[in-house]
Amino acid sequence: MSTSFVEYHGHGFWSFDDYLEHVLSLLADRIGSSPDQRWLADVRDHWRDQSSGAFRGWIHPNLDEFITSAERCEKVLSLLKEIKSQAGLTQEAQETIRLLDSLLRGKISTDASSPLDYMVSGPFPYTRGED
Repeated sequence: MSTSFVEYHGHGFWSFDDYLEHVLSLLADRIGSSPDQRWLADVRDHWRDQSSGAFRGWIHPNLDEFITSAERCEKVLSLLKEIKSQAGLTQEAQETIRLLDSLLRGKISTDASSPLDYMVSGPFPYTRGED
């Protein structure tokens, strides 16, 4: 399974692509079809593209590009909190959400060359569950 590095403000984490695609898809779905702000429509469309399976080994959520203010960061954290409470969410998706939440809160200090002892893993092939 391919992996991609998720970066924000110079720090980040590695994730298996299937888990990252799943979480980005859930975020895009949670934003919905009629967001009230243009940036949300843009990030939704980008995350939907990134979750399509077409970017194996190079999924890039572009967090630094889209989350450019404390208000935007709080909005994405709110979306993560909402999807984290969904029934039927896989353990791998829950743990990937936790990593993304920690990254946005500035609680992750790892970079692309750090040891991978934090990396989420589970059975292969990955199935998304009941979302």
